[in-house]
Amino acid sequence: MLGTKSAIAARFEALDALRGVCALLVVLFHVPVYHALKDIGSFANLQFCVDMFFALSGFVLCHAYGQRLNDRAESIRFVAMRFARLWPLHIVMLTLFVGLETGKFIFSRADTAFALDSQAFGPGRSLWEIATNILFLQSFNLHAGLSWNGPAWSAAVEFYVSILFATVVMLFPRQRYAIFLALCLAAGALLYQVSPEALFVSSDWGILRAMFGFFAGCLAYHLRARSDEKLTAPNLWEACCVVLVIAFAASRPWGPSHYAFPLLAIIVLYVFSYDQGAVSKVLRSSILQKLGLWSYSIYMIHTFLFQVMKMGVSFVGQKAHLNLVGWHNEEKLMLLGTPEQAVLPALILTLLVIPVAALTYRWIEKPAMDAARDLLSPIHLAKTAVTKPATTSGIIATAFAGRISWLSARLFPRPTRNSIETGLDRLRAMSRRGTAGM
Repeated sequence: MLGTKSAIAARFEALDALRGVCALLVVLFHVPVYHALKDIGSFANLQFCVDMFFALSGFVLCHAYGQRLNDRAESIRFVAMRFARLWPLHIVMLTLFVGLETGKFIFSRADTAFALDSQAFGPGRSLWEIATNILFLQSFNLHAGLSWNGPAWSAAVEFYVSILFATVVMLFPRQRYAIFLALCLAAGALLYQVSPEALFVSSDWGILRAMFGFFAGCLAYHLRARSDEKLTAPNLWEACCVVLVIAFAASRPWGPSHYAFPLLAIIVLYVFSYDQGAVSKVLRSSILQKLGLWSYSIYMIHTFLFQVMKMGVSFVGQKAHLNLVGWHNEEKLMLLGTPEQAVLPALILTLLVIPVAALTYRWIEKPAMDAARDLLSPIHLAKTAVTKPATTSGIIATAFAGRISWLSARLFPRPTRNSIETGLDRLRAMSRRGTAGM
């Protein structure tokens, strides 16, 4: 049995801020400027921030929904809220990218300079990839690489891992953490088989990477829920975490050591969930809390903004006969002085994403989530049930069961698949009973 919820804070402010800091570090990694940091091998380790996102999601969803997913209605509400959280901003950014490519196609016919940055509707920008992005399927090894809004791959796989999480919690409440541990280890082992030198997979085996981190976060919450209300020597623990993170990030960027990161994430989540030490006090500051609030927008919009910047610089360079773009490690980057001089512009461009993210959160993310809460409120559902009983929910439950069955057939050995199928049969039976009484 889990520890009592009363011993755990309603919100984890330090962890909220940590999500924002990770989002900003991902932006820094993607800044299309050739600067001195790009020549440091360990700079690539900023990609671990994505794995921290997955772990944070597992931890927070366990806290928010671990005791609420007791029936089919709550599970469907959970999935609908996750969809409302992730999909609306994703589809807006996809639409903007399609519009950008359309503009490139139109104007390149009038002025070839518009085609300098990249060919309109080139690799990663096809109509087929629009379809898979709309369905959150772009990260299931269907494409040669990332497509359209590259960072959206992690939102896509997190959505399906969230469905798997809800299924486990609802169907196997007593065995949930044993199953989370099995899923975490299985995902890590399978991922190591296909990518032994790097955890940084995305469009091919991203679902395994997401499961590896997400269920590590679930395990961190299990440890936290069973622990004392206060952390002894919090400043020492937080300082140790900072040292561990810096040491890990400074290590060589490739190798089997990548697969130790979920363990590091568990330690960090456990310690900072107490919100007690000096580092937590800094993370609770107003600006860092705002970063946490805007983190998803920061993560999802930055590549579009950088794409527009790069196109503009390419156009200006062509017209002014200046060498403003160039290639570095198979990546086309803006050239803003020497690599050392370019560090400051790269940092400034990173920070400029924040105010735009605040606007997209206000205009897109929050309205979508508020609308979903209103539609799924008990009062609204009670009114709807009078005219539309259980038909929709039964169909959705069956569809989700089919998706989980499809994933398990590709990820797990037969004994595990049989256990999952038994639980899914229960879910299908529940959905049939829900619709039969109409």
